[in-house]
Amino acid sequence: MEKIIICIGREYGSGGREVAEKLAGKLNIPCYDKLLVKRAAQASGLSETFISREEETPSNFMRFLSGNIFADCADLATAFYSDSQMVYDAERAAIVQLANQDCVIVGRCASSILKTQGCLSVFIYADGNDRCARVMKRNGLTAKAAEERIRRIDRLRRQYFDFYSDTHWGQPESYDLMISSSRYGVSGCVDLIAESLERLEGGIFRE
Repeated sequence: MEKIIICIGREYGSGGREVAEKLAGKLNIPCYDKLLVKRAAQASGLSETFISREEETPSNFMRFLSGNIFADCADLATAFYSDSQMVYDAERAAIVQLANQDCVIVGRCASSILKTQGCLSVFIYADGNDRCARVMKRNGLTAKAAEERIRRIDRLRRQYFDFYSDTHWGQPESYDLMISSSRYGVSGCVDLIAESLERLEGGIFRE
């Protein structure tokens, strides 16, 4: 591998974003999550607020169908250029550009977009109780509210990934590594990913 490109998918509440940030710090390379939103906005002319609202939400073609076949044929053209699709296109372009340099990218189907670029694709997951506790603490929610939030956001992430990718979110076919933050902790996940880079052909890990 000539470049270090690591794409990290994650269950909500698993600590995946923290893993990505600490990994980027360990490797001394940039981590793109919220920064990706800013980069996409600057390149596309869309606002950061607009992108943040629409990202990781798949285009919903069904909302354009009225039951009138003639009207629906015309409205489907709009569906293919929905707000969500515009955001995906903007972020996809930003991801492809970012892949010209070493980086860690969180979410946004980056592993699918860059699958021919030799990236290392990682998925971070965790036990339900650990995820609930993390979300409760971070967002100041009750257990019930945290569980509902986890289900909703995971559902949106799954729909988004499955819509734009040719494999499935959270399934082994989509990733090179799947690591439990419950078992290894955030720091352990970082170490495992860094060690896997050392084992890749070419020895790209840098102290």
